[in-house]
Amino acid sequence: MRRAILIFGLMMAAGAAEAGDYVVVASSDPGLIPGQELEGGQQVALGAGRSVTLVHVGGELTVLRGGSSGVVVPTRQVASADATRVAALKSLIAPPTEGRTFGGRRGGVCPDPADLQTVDQILSAQAGGCARQAREAFATLTNAVGTR
Repeated sequence: MRRAILIFGLMMAAGAAEAGDYVVVASSDPGLIPGQELEGGQQVALGAGRSVTLVHVGGELTVLRGGSSGVVVPTRQVASADATRVAALKSLIAPPTEGRTFGGRRGGVCPDPADLQTVDQILSAQAGGCARQAREAFATLTNAVGTR
């Protein structure tokens, strides 16, 4: 019996560790909130005239425009959505924490946000302790995609 419970618990933990293929960056639809995870192939009720900007775990940014029957989130070939990477993307989207943070980047100076041109570069800067620069670069990148 203990073995069955242990196996069930491990299966549940593995399922909980799965992450969505996309994270909502911005949306003009109140039903889609920044930080929300979506799966490729998922039908989303996005009305005509509304839009949603998504970031894929692979780093690609996508803007979907709503229609009368909603939209289907595109599917992309990915081995699996890395929960750690999705969490890092979500932390770029979430509002920054209030107050001051102490400490700094080890081993040098943070890069200029203008030099961070890809999601991978942005996540690398964030992991290196340059959260403010990463957020600024990510906002610039997603704003540029949203205006296309």
